[in-house]
Amino acid sequence: MACHPARRHSGHVDRLTASDSFSHETVFADLRLAAMKREREPSSKAYRQDRFENTERAAKETIEAEQRARREKTKRLKELRLSQQDAKGPATK
Repeated sequence: MACHPARRHSGHVDRLTASDSFSHETVFADLRLAAMKREREPSSKAYRQDRFENTERAAKETIEAEQRARREKTKRLKELRLSQQDAKGPATK
């Protein structure tokens, strides 16, 4: 049975882990510095308001489209029923 790769050279893995933790601290410090220097994006309140309005508009358009589709379907079914009644009508009368 083969050994787990991390257990095979445990001393080597420990040294890598120790050196990685230092490099992660450096990377995170660099990222924090870059974030502080970066130009600020538009205020989050304006962004949230814009997103809210877009969502509201999309929801309204979806509801209207569904209502339109329902009305058209009802109209088609009514026309179909009337045409079927007309086809049966003269024979029964």
